[in-house]
Amino acid sequence: MKNIITSMMLAFSVYSYSQTEKESDSIVETSINVLDEIVITKKKVLYTQKSDRLVFNVENSIVSEGGTALDVLSRAPGVIVSQDGYLSIRGQQGVAVMINGKLTQLSQKELANYLKSTTSSNIKQIEVITNPSSKYDATGKAGIINIILKKPGTGGLKGTAFASYGRGRKNRTNSGVNLSYNKDKFGIYGNYSYTFRGEEERKEFGQIQYTDVTRKQISTKNHQSSVTDEPLTSNNFKIGTTYEISTKTNFEVSVDAKLGRYENIANGQNTLLNALDQVQFDASTYNDSKEKWNDYTYAFSGVHKFNTEGKNMSFDFEYETSKFRSNQFQSAQNIAPSNTAEINDRRGYIPSQLSVFTGKVDFTNPLKEKQSIEWGFKASLKNNDNPSVYEYYENNQWLIDPTSTNHFEYKEQIYAAYANYKYQIGDFNIQGGLRSEYTAINILQKTLHEEHKDDYLKWFPSISMKYELTADHSLHTSYSKRINRPSQFDLNPFRFYDDSFNYSQGNPNLVPEITHAIEAGYAWKSVFMASVYFNTTKDVFTEVYDYNPDTNTTVTSQINISKSYNYGVNITHSAELYKFWSVNTLFNVFENRFMGNVLNAATIDPIVTLNLNVQNSFTLSESLKAEMNAQYQSKSNLGIYERDSFFDFSIGISKQILSNKGNIKLNITDIFNTNNFHINSVIAQTSINKRYDLDNRIATLSFTYRI
Repeated sequence: MKNIITSMMLAFSVYSYSQTEKESDSIVETSINVLDEIVITKKKVLYTQKSDRLVFNVENSIVSEGGTALDVLSRAPGVIVSQDGYLSIRGQQGVAVMINGKLTQLSQKELANYLKSTTSSNIKQIEVITNPSSKYDATGKAGIINIILKKPGTGGLKGTAFASYGRGRKNRTNSGVNLSYNKDKFGIYGNYSYTFRGEEERKEFGQIQYTDVTRKQISTKNHQSSVTDEPLTSNNFKIGTTYEISTKTNFEVSVDAKLGRYENIANGQNTLLNALDQVQFDASTYNDSKEKWNDYTYAFSGVHKFNTEGKNMSFDFEYETSKFRSNQFQSAQNIAPSNTAEINDRRGYIPSQLSVFTGKVDFTNPLKEKQSIEWGFKASLKNNDNPSVYEYYENNQWLIDPTSTNHFEYKEQIYAAYANYKYQIGDFNIQGGLRSEYTAINILQKTLHEEHKDDYLKWFPSISMKYELTADHSLHTSYSKRINRPSQFDLNPFRFYDDSFNYSQGNPNLVPEITHAIEAGYAWKSVFMASVYFNTTKDVFTEVYDYNPDTNTTVTSQINISKSYNYGVNITHSAELYKFWSVNTLFNVFENRFMGNVLNAATIDPIVTLNLNVQNSFTLSESLKAEMNAQYQSKSNLGIYERDSFFDFSIGISKQILSNKGNIKLNITDIFNTNNFHINSVIAQTSINKRYDLDNRIATLSFTYRI
């Protein structure tokens, strides 16, 4: 029977939680050991720098309490969040996101909504992995962000309950409970959280069209402004059970659900001027987008330990089904007295149904003393169905818009295998591996009766080395090759309207980005770490835009340009200035250099960017703590766009109550309201300026109680 079960596991590629490092090896934990009358206390730290990742201990951050996962990521060192919730690491876009070591399969927009609806109270750590080993999926040219959620307690009934209230321009609330019960070989756990996030943003969009590429004479000027109301509500829950069949084998079964809705209501104005600043077009605009989603994930996993010490196998089957619905209405009324042109109202029904099966099996085999090999297989099968319908209102009736309406089906299969070898020779540690991924894509444009197929096999080597000079000093270096595949939305050539005058369009000719990354560094204890890094990417995704002054519309799409370089220096330093005051400083300076033709521009000017994060922790008493966090980033470039500098200053205070079972925290983020998103671009005959006044200044009061 054992052989049959083992054969079945080998027949399937299953997805394993064991992609993350050992928890005890990923951050300094707080523990108290009592030896007669001697008490030894290890102090938790906020950040830990490892050879391939930076660990952010969220549960130690007062400022992070009461927010969402996206709020926490916006303050994670080296991570930048755009106004749409898209992520970048060290100035590079193309980030893979994992939850508890499992790669998410959501689109960028769906992922942003999920992160906005996940409370920070459930997050234990965030790992920013810039140079993953071959054991990890090769996706994500900039690296991987692994969000580690809090685990259920062990032994008897354990749990926490939490609630928070925040106020920016709108109200925000979070509440939930985590419970677990373990007895003998059986355990059951569950959690539930409710999130309401009110948000108001103020947006300005300016555009200048010139007569030619010399940009000496203006043809038209366009200015758009809007104020948005963006309420988001979510209900997330998970229930699971664990069972220890024997001292060597245990299983786990779980169901995870994410249910939510989001609305974006925008009132604005769109004005077009000619070269003499005379009004050619002036419209008041109204846009309403209602979104709903429900996502269910069913998982079955387990670990088996063999008789040989250190030899084990872990496995995980996972099936995810997700339904997303978006109903849009867009209206514009011309208010220019000299222009009587009528603007048609628009509406859209944009459903999406995603189903994903993933599975992985991982083996760890000790070879000789201080030698081991890890190897495994993985399969991922994805199907996304998008039957979108757009209509416009004309002659008192709604008519189908054939330029936007489309039934688009995307199927993707990825099969992977890897081997990773570890060897320690005295003070020298080396880890090398090779990963192979076969990708098969089938795109079906049912509206046009067109089908496109593609498949390719890629190899992804990785190597890392660490040398202990002394007990306190060490050197490390690493290399990896990675891929960033275009999503189904990037490849869909039909239009997706943001409003009556702006829409995006996919490019079916996009090819994957391939990145080679290398890093070398030095560490002195856990006090000082420094590293230099260099990445080069081929076939880089770059957003481009095309403005049509005749219709006053702007279309945004993506193209591949030849290559880009990302290089810089990263330094972290921890210091205890006084017994009650410790400081963590993270300094990163980098430059992005893009090569290739973009709308008749041979190159994009590179910018040297400085990112500085300083976190101050104060222990005022045994039960009272405070925190001050400041982050500054100078001007940077995001493809054809330049982002202005920004600054964030946040404070928090924490008090333990109710015999240390309760904790109450007050924090204020972005006190000076300076963490905004301002971008500019001057390419070919067009100049664009976008200014987003974000709703980031939030005061939050939260309470947590350990059951």
